[in-house]
Amino acid sequence: MSLTRPDKEYAPAPGLAQRWASRYVQRYLRRHPPLDSPDPHALKRARRWIIAWAALAGLISGTLIGSAEWWMREFATGHWENMNLREQLPYWAGYLAVAGVVTALEIGFLYWNALRGVANITRLAGLRYGQTETLEPDIQLTVHGVSRSALEYPSPGSLIYGVDPHAYLHGWKLTLKALLYRLKISLSSFLLRLLLRRLLGRLTLRGFLPVLTGPLYAVWNAWIAARIIQEAYLQARGPALVKHLMETLTNSDEHTRRLVAQGVGELIMRNQHPHPNLVLLLARLLNSLPDKPQAIDVDWPAALQDYAQLTGESRKALLNALTQATLLSGTYKGSRKRFLTEVFTTCQTPLRSDEVKAQQQRLLSGQAP
Repeated sequence: MSLTRPDKEYAPAPGLAQRWASRYVQRYLRRHPPLDSPDPHALKRARRWIIAWAALAGLISGTLIGSAEWWMREFATGHWENMNLREQLPYWAGYLAVAGVVTALEIGFLYWNALRGVANITRLAGLRYGQTETLEPDIQLTVHGVSRSALEYPSPGSLIYGVDPHAYLHGWKLTLKALLYRLKISLSSFLLRLLLRRLLGRLTLRGFLPVLTGPLYAVWNAWIAARIIQEAYLQARGPALVKHLMETLTNSDEHTRRLVAQGVGELIMRNQHPHPNLVLLLARLLNSLPDKPQAIDVDWPAALQDYAQLTGESRKALLNALTQATLLSGTYKGSRKRFLTEVFTTCQTPLRSDEVKAQQQRLLSGQAP
């Protein structure tokens, strides 16, 4: 465990797929020079193309799979409704083979599109990296993070400087979450097809199956691609924004920085995910303390009591830091919004959600929050 190697803390033993994905992103970055600042116009174009290619893949895949079933029912045999299950089995086997090949090709293309997309977005977001020398630990941490986002990997469950990301997710909930994650692709496909069968239950409407499955698959793929690239952009902005945040805490005393670290640890547990930006921020906070602790024991009730005692500049610094940390870890809603509301309430300070949302918009548009 090292405060200077947050990348090792976040991904102590990355799997084969993640190592391959990280190497792909690194090679892409080495072939393209870094930018001094985010390029909003190039980012907008890149987002559109990434989403468009994902949607096109879904459109083609859905149309082919829907057409295969329609052709099987309408032309492969003239008396489908009169056949029993045993007689239908050879046809279903052929259909599943076609659907499996089409789906495999689609998934392969989507992974390539996502990996190339996050690498491009990472560069266009203004990440500062060296093309020839070894990547710095904080940049390597970002590479690990965007690679996991592209692969849609679940949250790593290892301790982050003593903080357990799954502290609020025990027993059957943790098992269920892991199971649902592994089944989400097949489960979502099953539910989609079940919905189509309900909508197209009448024989006279089944001819519309290829027409509907294509657009539905396209919308689904586009939504996933949009989520991936937004997360990649936020992670790519992380190192510069964490550095800026630490500069704002330069004049804060040790006690305030310890309380900010407590809040970041609690936020990791609330999110149930060690966001790379929070991992980097926590490492920087601990490294700024005189004793440089290698781990932190989050005691949230005690931290809240200390928050309530803060006044003046210390309170202002704490609220600003935890607001920025919240925005660095994702959209301002759900557990993040509840966390920030609790902090501001404890500090007896009104939380202006409109201002927080405006900060988030500035961050996502390439400005400092």
